Amino acid sequence: MAMNKKNSLRIIAIAAVIFSFISCSNQEREINKEGVESDKISVKSAVLDEYGKLMPQCKNIVTVDVEGIDIQEALVYIDNDAGDAYILTEGVGLVPYEVKNNVSMIVSFEEEGGTKEFKVADKLPEPQIRFFNAETFEIQDYDIENETTVIIEVVADDKFAELFPEDSEYIITEYKAVQMRGEEKINSIESEIEYSSNQIDISSLQENAQAEDDIVINITGLQRIDFEGNTHEIEVPEKMQEINLTVK
Repeated sequence: MAMNKKNSLRIIAIAAVIFSFISCSNQEREINKEGVESDKISVKSAVLDEYGKLMPQCKNIVTVDVEGIDIQEALVYIDNDAGDAYILTEGVGLVPYEVKNNVSMIVSFEEEGGTKEFKVADKLPEPQIRFFNAETFEIQDYDIENETTVIIEVVADDKFAELFPEDSEYIITEYKAVQMRGEEKINSIESEIEYSSNQIDISSLQENAQAEDDIVINITGLQRIDFEGNTHEIEVPEKMQEINLTVK
């Protein structure tokens, strides 16, 4: 009887070890972090349709489908810590960290999954400069009407703003504006320390302006705010480095 009891305990111990191994194996297979190379993965995106690439440091919305996987329950990430991926109600948000470098998105659930490589653009579409009447909001040309205040404003490219509503806010951090009458400098204004706005009010230069006076604006500091509220220094486009407005 003692021998049988010892054998029984040994059998129970062996069974416990086997069960433990199976449990660990199942846990390891629960998320297959390497993904599985697959031609069954499909991606649709208005961003890719428009640009053919992902925009760096922006939330690129893509629709991802992999046969056999519920994307809402899968692990989705960008390989090699080259970016972030977010599961959203409207799809998957991909955020490449760097310009130019390609990134690989991995979708993985249990033993099924897929990878997809994307090109990343080397720069974002340039923001635009516009001038408008502060009362009527009518857009002005480089020849401005002087009856009411004209506002200079930096805004995102229209298509970029449409595709990246949370990544397309621009702010001016530094500028200088000078009122000229021929070769004579009449007045000037410049940004205060820690200036932060996408607009410049030139009303103080317009107050005593005469027809044919020029107002020259030089924007020297520009930033973009991304979907997380982070600021990115932007190279000031050439067209904003010297803006010449002529008073009618």
